[in-house]
Amino acid sequence: MMKYKKTIATIAIAAAFGTGIVLADNNTWQGSPNLSHTRSIIDQLGDKLTAQSNKITSLSTQTTTAQNQLTDAQNNVSNMQSQLTSLQNQLTQAKDQLTQANNQKQQELQQKQQEIQQKIDEINQKIAEGNQKVADKQKELDGVQSQLSEANNKASQLQNQLNGAQQKLNEANNKNSDLQKQLDNALQDAKDTEAHAQSVLNAHQQ
Repeated sequence: MMKYKKTIATIAIAAAFGTGIVLADNNTWQGSPNLSHTRSIIDQLGDKLTAQSNKITSLSTQTTTAQNQLTDAQNNVSNMQSQLTSLQNQLTQAKDQLTQANNQKQQELQQKQQEIQQKIDEINQKIAEGNQKVADKQKELDGVQSQLSEANNKASQLQNQLNGAQQKLNEANNKNSDLQKQLDNALQDAKDTEAHAQSVLNAHQQ
């Protein structure tokens, strides 16, 4: 404001003394109209200055408001940046936790896979042992079947021999039966002959 007042005073002096030589006539100040005009100019300039001052004050207020808004916006940006940093840290921690959880789950999965593989190996071992036992039993069965086949062959041979012996026994029995009949007949003939001879002897003794 002091700057603008000095400007107005400079303009007023220039207007007052810039019209040429000042003359006095009948105690009349010849520069009075010029001063009136100058005062009018000064008033106009004061009005303009006031308008400019008001405008400057308004702009200053607007500037202050804008500065405050800018400060608020900067604070908001700073807060948002802090929130972003916090979220990024949380995201990093979440990723780390997820990675750690995935690693733990991966280890658990590998352990389970190892346990399952171990069970599979044990089952395969049991199957191999069972197959070996089956093979051994099959071998024993083959041996028994072979022995049974040999026994059956021997039994068949013995049965054949027994059948032959039975046939020979039957033939011998038949022959014995025939010889027995012949012996019985011969014995009967001998008895009849003896009786006949005794009868003849008895007839001659009389």
